Amino acid sequence: MYSSIAYPTLDPKELAFLKKFYDEACAEHGFKADSLAAEDLAARIIVSYQKGARTESDLTRHVNT
Repeated sequence: MYSSIAYPTLDPKELAFLKKFYDEACAEHGFKADSLAAEDLAARIIVSYQKGARTESDLTRHVNT
C-alpha cells in the first residue's frame, strides 16, 4: 500500500486542472492518449506540478523545456 506522505494526493480541483492541461497539450501536439509521447508529457506535467508549477503558464514553461 502506498503512503500518502511519499505520494501526496491531488484534490479534485488539482486533478481537473492537470487533466485539462494534459488534454489540451496532447491535442496541440497531436499526441494520441495511449502513445509514449503522451505518457512522457503526463509524467513531465506531474513532476513540474510537484516542483511547484501551479499555473498554466508555469506548466507550459516547465513542460516545454
